[in-house]
Amino acid sequence: TIMNKLEKITVSEPSRWVENANFNIDNKSWLDRSSDIAIKVLRTLREKGLSQADLAGRLNISAQQVSKIIKGRENLTLETIS
Repeated sequence: TIMNKLEKITVSEPSRWVENANFNIDNKSWLDRSSDIAIKVLRTLREKGLSQADLAGRLNISAQQVSKIIKGRENLTLETIS
């Protein structure tokens, strides 16, 4: 039945969209800055013909961490920045 199909595709935990929306509103300036940094990193990689994996190797970090940095999900330390 339709109800059975709906139960199979719905999640059991409540949505956090309100919390996420409030976070985005409260942190708009930081998120904009993070986006600017990501665009600059990606543009520089493209100009130099490097991949994210190449950058990870040069920074001695994992490719996953580079991905997080570019997506703005990683809070950079001064050591990583330098």
